[in-house]
Amino acid sequence: MATSCLFVVMVASIAYQIVLRYIFSKANPWSEELARYSFVWLVMLAASLGARHGRHMCIGFLVERFPAPLRAFVGMATRLLAIFFFLVLGYKGAELCSFTLHQTSTGLEVPMAYIYLAIPVGAFIMVLFSVEEILCMMKGVPSSAVSEKEAV
Repeated sequence: MATSCLFVVMVASIAYQIVLRYIFSKANPWSEELARYSFVWLVMLAASLGARHGRHMCIGFLVERFPAPLRAFVGMATRLLAIFFFLVLGYKGAELCSFTLHQTSTGLEVPMAYIYLAIPVGAFIMVLFSVEEILCMMKGVPSSAVSEKEAV
């Protein structure tokens, strides 16, 4: 739902900017920034949805040739590595937020930390979904990512 709203905001602000620029020959400083910052949040939230539904890139043709126990080990190892990456991403994103807390954007005049907050928020959500997937693997219950892949 949030990604859909962000997409609508992004498209509407770009359309507004196009109409202003090419029909009325005027420019608006905030609509381009609004579209760009909506896109940043959209990408991070969509990436977390991709993690939730198992839609990130993987090399499945190689792993599928492994025996079942090795396949399970590789799946667990890749999820643990992904969690490590998401934690580093979230930590560095939080550092970026603290550095830019008093810096404001030119057009919207909002603190840049609000824009960069998308990085740690998205990383945190990806960590949660990855932990959920690991717990499902340990219990032997198919996670939503596994059940959706099998349904396709």
